[in-house]
Amino acid sequence: MATREIDAEKPVERAAKKRALNIPPVKVGDGILHDQEKYYSREFMDREWESLWSRVWTIAGRLTDLKRVGDWFTYKLGKESIIIARSAEDRIQAFYNVCQHRGSQLVNQDFGHSMSFVCPFHTWTWNIDGSLKRITDAETFPERTICDKPGLSEMRCETWAGFVFVNMDDNAPPLSEFLAGLPDAMALYKMEDMVVVKDYSVNWPMNWKISLDAFMEGYHAHARHPELVRMIDDYNFDYEVFGNGHSMMTIPMWTKSPRIPERSGLTDELRLSIQSAGMDPSEFENRQADVRPAAIEARRKWTERFGISIEGMTDDQVADDGNYNIFPNITLNAHPEGVLVMRFLPHPTDPEQCTYDVWVIAKPGSDPEYEMPFYMAVPPGTDLTGEGPRPERHYVEHGDEGLGLVLNQDGDSLPMVQAGVKSRGFRGVRLSDQEVRLRYMYEEYDRYLKGEK
Repeated sequence: MATREIDAEKPVERAAKKRALNIPPVKVGDGILHDQEKYYSREFMDREWESLWSRVWTIAGRLTDLKRVGDWFTYKLGKESIIIARSAEDRIQAFYNVCQHRGSQLVNQDFGHSMSFVCPFHTWTWNIDGSLKRITDAETFPERTICDKPGLSEMRCETWAGFVFVNMDDNAPPLSEFLAGLPDAMALYKMEDMVVVKDYSVNWPMNWKISLDAFMEGYHAHARHPELVRMIDDYNFDYEVFGNGHSMMTIPMWTKSPRIPERSGLTDELRLSIQSAGMDPSEFENRQADVRPAAIEARRKWTERFGISIEGMTDDQVADDGNYNIFPNITLNAHPEGVLVMRFLPHPTDPEQCTYDVWVIAKPGSDPEYEMPFYMAVPPGTDLTGEGPRPERHYVEHGDEGLGLVLNQDGDSLPMVQAGVKSRGFRGVRLSDQEVRLRYMYEEYDRYLKGEK
């Protein structure tokens, strides 16, 4: 693919047409970010556990996995295993996955259904609401050791947009306060109506922040995603922040990178995109500027055909990829019909590994021509009706193709970043305006680690 450096004058010219590098009016620093040991130091890993992970709201799973009373799933966050259960029609609870007798974990499956939890070691039993049901051979215990009738240890649990959040800190602000302006910004996507249609999990050989960073900026797209920049504008993103470290960027689609010299013609990737929208690519040869307006109109008709509500959505929300970040470790690539959810979790013991979870949630649709955006890599034949069984969780190896081309391209290069940040020759992270979300995120991260939050 032919590429070129951006002409110094071009961003100014483009800004008159679309707000090139639309940086939000938020005060962030502009210096070099040192403390690069946060990407590999066990000391930093321990500080994160005590000051961040033990105190912040994180996404444990989806409400659609708790449809019936007695449904439960587990969530592994660092050194903790957590059970999230529907204990009553209108109640979701979260418990530490640990027996109050000798400390055994109670369950080791991802999903389950039962009205009680039985310790596999000595059969102590708890009800689905965490209350003690039975102590095996209770008569053999001294009264003072069991007189409190120990229930399961519970943690805070709240929901938003179909996601279940948990927090180990009893004194943390409520979820609604933590999310700040994010719920208003994403309300039109109606994620609460979406169901899980893809669920993959992989252990990646790099720190969770190195993984996350790659999905919060488009600056690397020209180097790592040659196919992608032939159908998106990887330079003229819009950026917005919502408070408490949450942010978003709009990725313009139905166009191509300004790094590609030839402006009027179509790429093969654009032709495929045009065709996928039900339009004839031959009608747009040497008319690239006309593609996006036509695609927006076609997308609006497409959503109407499949019964997807886009009332109130802007053209950008209908046509583009809205990349949202929920601090500290979630990205959401949002479209009217579905959302690519990526979760980056710390390894229990190794700061140079992480768990990378990839979900796709979708608005249900029964038409066989209904489909998710191509880069979400939803396998052909996937049930999108929302009426079939939930897809299994696939545990794949680093580099496996199940994640999709774009995600694997990032996964291939990130181990080089993990290796490089440990070099004696590396003198700190230098961020451009295209990486403003990273700076915003790390300033919030630093507030947690300094005990200011």
